[in-house]
Parts: sequence; C-alpha cells; structure tokens
Amino acid sequence: MEHVTTEKRLPQWQLFLLSFKDAYKELQANDPLRMAGATAFFTTFALPAILIIIIQLLRLIFRMQHVGKRLMEQLEGLFGKETTDAITHTLKAFRSIAQNWIIAIGGFVFLLFVATTLFKIIKSSLNELWKVRPTQKKSFGQIMVSRMKGVLVIVFAGILFIIDLVAEAAQAFLGKYIDLYLPALAIYYNSALNYVISVIIVTIWFFLVFYFLPDGRPRWKVGLTGALVTSILFNIGKLVLKVMLTYSSINSIYGASASTVLLLLFMFYSSLIFYFGACFTYAWAARNEQPIHPLSNASKYQLMDAVEK
Repeated sequence: MEHVTTEKRLPQWQLFLLSFKDAYKELQANDPLRMAGATAFFTTFALPAILIIIIQLLRLIFRMQHVGKRLMEQLEGLFGKETTDAITHTLKAFRSIAQNWIIAIGGFVFLLFVATTLFKIIKSSLNELWKVRPTQKKSFGQIMVSRMKGVLVIVFAGILFIIDLVAEAAQAFLGKYIDLYLPALAIYYNSALNYVISVIIVTIWFFLVFYFLPDGRPRWKVGLTGALVTSILFNIGKLVLKVMLTYSSINSIYGASASTVLLLLFMFYSSLIFYFGACFTYAWAARNEQPIHPLSNASKYQLMDAVEK
C-alpha cells in the first residue's frame, strides 16, 4: 500500500478517515472470514488454558485469593451466565485431572503450549496483514523466544486484570461522593466510566499485541492510535452484540450447545474487529509515511494483485 507524497498536504482528520477505507480494502484482500474463523475456533479451545494460566500466575505472584471468582464475574459480563458456567465447568475438569505434581507440571506445560499456539496463529495473521515475514527458518531457541512472547502477553493480561480491579474499587469509592453531591450525574456515571475504563484497558492490550507479537513493529504513536481505534470499535460492537444476543432466540435454536455457539460468535466478532484494527494500523502508518518496519530477522514483501485492488 503506497501513497504519493502529495497526501502529506491532507489534514490529519482526512488521512484518518481515508485509513478506514484502506483498512477495509486490505482486510477484504486477505480473506477475513477464514482468518477470523480460524482464530475464533482455536481461541475457544485455548481460552480455558489461558484462564488457568492467568489464575495460577496471579495466585503465585500477587498472592491474590478468590481471583478465579472475580475473573468469572468479568467473563459473565461479556458472555452471559450460561456460557460462563460452561467455561467454569471446563476449568474444574482441568483441575480434577491434576492429581499429583507430575501430572500437574505436565498439564501446565500442555496448557502453555495450547495458549502460546493461539498467539502463534495471531502472529502469523498479523504478519500476513502487515506484509512481513521471517527471512530464515527459526532455530529452536528463536521458537522458544517466540513462545515466551505469547506467555508475556498472557502475563500482561493478568496485570491488566489487576488494574481493572483497582479501577473498579476507585470507581465505587468515587461513586459514593457523586451520589451524595451530584445525584443528577449518578445515573450516567457508572456506564460512562465503565466504558472509558474498558477502552483504556483494551487499548493497552491491543497495543502490546500489535507492538510485541508480530515480526513487524509500528512506531509507538501509530501503534497506540491503531490500538485505540480497535478498542473503541471492539467496545461499541460488544454492546451491540450483547443487545442482539439478548433478544435473539439462539438458546431455543441450538439448545444445550448454545453456550458454545455464543462463545464462538463472540470470538469470531472479536477476531474480525482485531484484524480490522491491525489493517487500520497498517493503513494509518502508510498514510502518515511511517511504515511498519520489519524486525532484524524479517523482511517486507508486497502482493501486486492486492495493491491493484
């Protein structure tokens, strides 16, 4: 995606809007249904592994008790009670398998493998969207480093969960004073602040993934802008999807498997938004003549048919 230098004279707001158009074209050229479908399918199986790793790390590092319960409460706000109950049942089944320390260690290694494989899939998709690829076959050590990046992304997710809990406590504290001194604003306070906190936390998460996971790296301002746009779209769509699912008859159609269908649907939507955000980041970088640079072990490439489209 190349742009002539005359576009530098365009105001930033116009470049911003044009980047949405470019992002849509870029996503369409990369078979988004296949990409989002594969990510959603594997995320559904990797989610229990990721949750178990986050829970165990938070208990081990931060000595947090009842972290699993709080995490499930957060998920219930996303997926609903039935889907969250199904996830909880899966987590309990995993725990019941680990009867001794040998099985527990082996199981944890397996969970790490499953969770990091998901991020390997996401990394490959981002590389495809950003037109970067490794220049040589990776050694065993480089593969392990790549896997460790996935583990670090999971650790960051746990830290962001802690930040969310702290923000939740601060919100409740401030809410008491708003109810007391500004009762007219109290109606809008919780919903507005919840949205702002969610946008900030999800923006940080997307930025970390965009910046550290793929073989290309955007300028930090470009990456932050792309992550913010992705986060806003994600949170808006999450509200719309929640309303749609509330008034749909999906439970009566799919019966006992409705919770799995809901989870897959949410993951599919989230994957589409995430990859659109990645395309927006790529387009925004190109429009501002700050292209995404490949890392030392990678190089850029260009598909001519995609450019012509």
